[in-house]
Amino acid sequence: MFVSALFAFQNIGDVTVRFLIFEWVFPQGVWEVVLFSSGAAVMWFFSLFSVFEVRSKMKKELKAKDEKIETLEKEKKAILDTLAHGASAPQENAAQAAGRSESETTD
Repeated sequence: MFVSALFAFQNIGDVTVRFLIFEWVFPQGVWEVVLFSSGAAVMWFFSLFSVFEVRSKMKKELKAKDEKIETLEKEKKAILDTLAHGASAPQENAAQAAGRSESETTD
């Protein structure tokens, strides 16, 4: 912006611009600054579409990863439950066996 303002200050000759039925007369530098600023604004506007596209893609990836995490957590819980039941079963079997041994010795 500083360079375009410097350009406008150095080019103060009047320029007539005609567009359709309109006609404007301003210094050349002012027109250059207006065109530069308009171009920057238009490019920024179009870059927003790119940002929304990337954001949408990232949201989809995040959703897929969240679903995968949820699935893995369910699998982990199922495995831990299986291990917990499997570990308690030998203890119960040992207790039952000890109970049988005592009853056999008392008979």
